[in-house]
Amino acid sequence: MKRKWTEKEINDWYNSLPWLRGCNFLPSNCVNRLDMWQSYKLDEKLATSDVELKMCKDLGFNTVRLWVNFDVYYKEPRKYMETLEKYIELCDKHGQLVMLVLAYEEDLPYGDTFVPKELGEQVKLNNHFNRDYALHDKNLAEDNYKHYMEYPEIKPIFIEMVKKIVKKYRNDKRVFCWNIMNEPGIAIHERTIPLLEELFKIVRELNPIQPLCADVWHGIKEDGTFNSKEETVAYELSDCISFHCYSNYQNFLERLSFLKQYYNRPIFMTEWLQRCNHNNVDEIYPLMYLENVACYCWGFVGGGTCTTEPWDASWKQFEQNPNLNFDFTKWQHDLYRLNHRPYDPKEEVIIKRINYL
Repeated sequence: MKRKWTEKEINDWYNSLPWLRGCNFLPSNCVNRLDMWQSYKLDEKLATSDVELKMCKDLGFNTVRLWVNFDVYYKEPRKYMETLEKYIELCDKHGQLVMLVLAYEEDLPYGDTFVPKELGEQVKLNNHFNRDYALHDKNLAEDNYKHYMEYPEIKPIFIEMVKKIVKKYRNDKRVFCWNIMNEPGIAIHERTIPLLEELFKIVRELNPIQPLCADVWHGIKEDGTFNSKEETVAYELSDCISFHCYSNYQNFLERLSFLKQYYNRPIFMTEWLQRCNHNNVDEIYPLMYLENVACYCWGFVGGGTCTTEPWDASWKQFEQNPNLNFDFTKWQHDLYRLNHRPYDPKEEVIIKRINYL
């Protein structure tokens, strides 16, 4: 559609679907997103994905959120498009509708000169998502990150990628929603707003059959306003609400109730599950079923990304205030171990019981 969907249109569309539940998917033998999409050892990654997407189906999941990767597209564009189709084929084989994330501000380049990331064997740092947190914190403090679209020579290539992907799948029902940008503003703050607006415009002009969204991730206030200008713009541009919440049950319920009170559009909880912060399966998952909130937990089989580990920020918060109620004895994300046993069998029972109602 070349315009924002009306409330009636988006709610009619959402009500025609089953309750959507799934995960942010990355095969367990990948270290990062670049590792997932590159041609290096691709057959191994696809074989693992085949097994793990079948596990998603067996658990009763019916959708996954996949994140595209510009660094791979930049270096091997034709092969990347072929690989994207292979992953979407696997998702369809195992009954998983795909939400595609087109842009994000994690692991951005930095500095005045664009330096593409290296393909091939990726470094494993054994912390959450294998990030060099000292460098990451330095770039954030110095406001040094730049989105690909902020490099004049790279922007046309990034837009080329977006257009190719949307043109290929704009009428394909295997891809049921476009997540235009994940967590806008998390690295480049209000500089993201014109980029967000431009990307929405580009995708809308291609007239896709699927709705569009960008994430509200800082949260929502009691009066229904959002916590940043970026999130306000994200909501205003979006057809449905993509929301993130890693808080405990009480905070989660409050934020959800504010969204429902002030906004009449379907809610997609596109990131949740942080056991260290008491964002747990036994409390949160049944709530989302009862409230008909589509949901995507972070991760599935714990592996190369080390997302079972807490965020580095959680460790630092606890070091500054040991009275914080974090539980570091638990995995942060992911539902299954590398041997395909559940992290907590009781969680699996809860999820299956609800999924197969």
